[in-house]
Amino acid sequence: MKREAASFLNLDLELNASTGLSRLAKHLEDSAFILYSGPVKGAYRLCAEPLIRGNLSKSARACTAHFLDVLEALPKDLAALFKRCKSRVFDYGFDGGLESKPLSVNLPPAHLARIAHLGVQVRITVYPHRPAADA
Repeated sequence: MKREAASFLNLDLELNASTGLSRLAKHLEDSAFILYSGPVKGAYRLCAEPLIRGNLSKSARACTAHFLDVLEALPKDLAALFKRCKSRVFDYGFDGGLESKPLSVNLPPAHLARIAHLGVQVRITVYPHRPAADA
């Protein structure tokens, strides 16, 4: 069996609010891939992944810096909408790998301070190894 290394997959921005987030989703379209924006169980959710120069990135640090820059530069009305969200989460997704050496990802203290200042929670999601489907 082939050894599969643990790896960073993506960073999702997950927002939950009592009011619609479509204006925020529209604003983020140029800097993020919108995974979902709409109603969920009597509330509203926006899920997005950062697009850096039009592409998804495999760097946790680059994804974090990109989203922080975008969120800190929101126009005043959208920044207020962002702050009113019931939850604001950066969800870092990792593939756990199979028989691989440990994976370490470091975020600088400045990023952590900016995350805290925005009131964003940090979640780490590790996905179990999933063998590739036979072609």
